[in-house]
Amino acid sequence: MLHAYRRRRRPSPADSLVILGTAQYDGTPSRQFAARLDHAVGLWEAGVAKHVYPLGGKLPGDRFTEAEVGKRYLVERGVPAEAVTPVPEGNDTQGSYAALVAGHEVGRAIIVTDPNHALRAEILARQAGMDAVASPTRTSPSRFPSAAWWRTLAHEVGGMVVVDVSRVLGEGPADRLEGLLRRLEAGLRPSRRARHDALTDR
Repeated sequence: MLHAYRRRRRPSPADSLVILGTAQYDGTPSRQFAARLDHAVGLWEAGVAKHVYPLGGKLPGDRFTEAEVGKRYLVERGVPAEAVTPVPEGNDTQGSYAALVAGHEVGRAIIVTDPNHALRAEILARQAGMDAVASPTRTSPSRFPSAAWWRTLAHEVGGMVVVDVSRVLGEGPADRLEGLLRRLEAGLRPSRRARHDALTDR
């Protein structure tokens, strides 16, 4: 199923492009984030949406939010500034969606993210009350069969398990499972900076 989402065709016209944030470093998007933003620029140029919402907050010590960095990148590549509204809250998919729907009328949305994340991102968008379809980038640096690809796949499989547990058993058990998986992942994976450096070196 994840593989099918990786091959999804260009989406039908919508009202908004919603770009899920990921790592940025002092104002410079990581290659993973830049791939999402470049895909959004292509969709904008194709005329599939009227407005763009880059999402994402910041980590402790960061000077910029992912949303702010995303807007600057988009505007530098020709998307009109008035067509881009950054949503600089949230440090995960659900938190970013919550901030988006609380403050904006996005209409029908196209979610821009990585291939392995697309299925879960679309499901969570609908759970947040959005009429949404995912459009994954084809230029993510996390490509099969790299270690980064396997790490993101494992992360998304765990995320889908949390989604299913939430649907069947409720938010309490799902939150506890998510916390456990996050602690396990933190012990197994390097920091975001180290992951960015590893991707940049490839």
